[in-house]
Amino acid sequence: MSNLVEQRVCLKFCVSNKTSCAEALEMLAVAYGDSTMSKTQAYEWYKKLKDGRTVVDDLPRSGRPSTSVTDENVEKVKEIVLENRRVSIREIAADIRVSFGSVHSVMNDVLGMRRIEARLVPRMLNVLQKEHRIAVAKEMLSLGQNVIEGIITGDETWVYEYDIETNQQSSE
Repeated sequence: MSNLVEQRVCLKFCVSNKTSCAEALEMLAVAYGDSTMSKTQAYEWYKKLKDGRTVVDDLPRSGRPSTSVTDENVEKVKEIVLENRRVSIREIAADIRVSFGSVHSVMNDVLGMRRIEARLVPRMLNVLQKEHRIAVAKEMLSLGQNVIEGIITGDETWVYEYDIETNQQSSE
């Protein structure tokens, strides 16, 4: 059961016990902390439940569900990007015959990729990179304790080594 549905059940209980909405909202804030539903939502649901609504789940809405963000299309996008990281979203959309927005949604929301300069770079390691790291770590473990003790790690830092001239120095 999702967090919001649980809170609606609590509101329904408070309506049944004739607790005011303000008191119910305070209790929800104590129970759920930062993930408490907004004041507006709480008052709307309180009114609906007080008027006789019994179902706390969201009712079905009109409109067509998304059919282009499927597992099959996600895999196709992933394959295309891993094959050529310089491919554009428009090219991918044309290749798999879905909309630009759907491809953008798959890349950002599902695959967690974003554009850096002219390449698409995953925010997290992809499957191949993870497997490579595991293989390297196993190989290093198999070499023994002496090798592991000799490994030094660090972050790469770029430092530009020049002094900035003042206006007076540059005019001389």
